[in-house]
Amino acid sequence: MPRRGLYKGMSSFEFQARKTFSLQDVELVKMDLLNHIHTKRGSRVMMPNFGTQIPEMAFEPLDEETVDIIREELLTVFEFDPRVDLLDLDVQPDYERNQITAAARVFYVELNLVDNIELHITFEGR
Repeated sequence: MPRRGLYKGMSSFEFQARKTFSLQDVELVKMDLLNHIHTKRGSRVMMPNFGTQIPEMAFEPLDEETVDIIREELLTVFEFDPRVDLLDLDVQPDYERNQITAAARVFYVELNLVDNIELHITFEGR
């Protein structure tokens, strides 16, 4: 049985929908992973390697090179966080919607739980 209340934190993201600032366990880890993904590399004080190139890629061409960069950036984020083990990562371009969909299957180590995370990255230019 998964441990409950192991990780506790706060987030104002989606407060209106959830009616609480409190996050626990899987919700908190997912939010931390998404924050890492959406943080521009070099923007954190005293952590110049934290973050990804993904926030800067909105105007890049949606091609195989871009898909490969995003795949590598996501792998780096999942490897960075000791609370999860990445079981599978599928990164697919959707040329009609001008976006990349990333689906990750992760194992939450101390929670002894497997769950999915889906991310959509939209590109502005064609």
